[in-house]
Amino acid sequence: PVSRRRGPGGSGGAGNRLSGYLLRLPLAESDPLRRLSSVRAAMDRNKDAGPARGAGAVALLADHVHPLGHRLGGPLVAQAARLLFDILVTSVPLPSFTFTLGGSPVREVYPLAPLARGQSLAVAVSTYKGTVHYGLVADAAAVPDLAALAGALRAELDELVREVS
Repeated sequence: PVSRRRGPGGSGGAGNRLSGYLLRLPLAESDPLRRLSSVRAAMDRNKDAGPARGAGAVALLADHVHPLGHRLGGPLVAQAARLLFDILVTSVPLPSFTFTLGGSPVREVYPLAPLARGQSLAVAVSTYKGTVHYGLVADAAAVPDLAALAGALRAELDELVREVS
């Protein structure tokens, strides 16, 4: 998912303005910087093409469908989504100011993305106070070793930091 809001106040109108993009993760690439570069290039191509192309078009079409169409078509579209992707990765932008809870400063924020029915894994990433935080949500049957995945993610991030340092 990618926010389509632009600047303060959004892009004309209230509510969320989201789109989605699909891409293949370069799992066979051994070099971490090439993996990152490949994902960045694919996302740049998707964003340059705009949300009216590819998977993003679904969100735009939803803005023009009668409520009865949502009610009848929603379950069908939800079932079809499993055929397109089984992992959601999203970046959740946070404001740069310090959050407080009960008057105390919040030191860490771990985002969680919703796991749609039939999906295996949702990964959410946020930066807060100069630190990257991530949250993982998984279907236990599809990803029974989520702790191992979290450890592998940590190792991958450490490797990326070493490569750019």
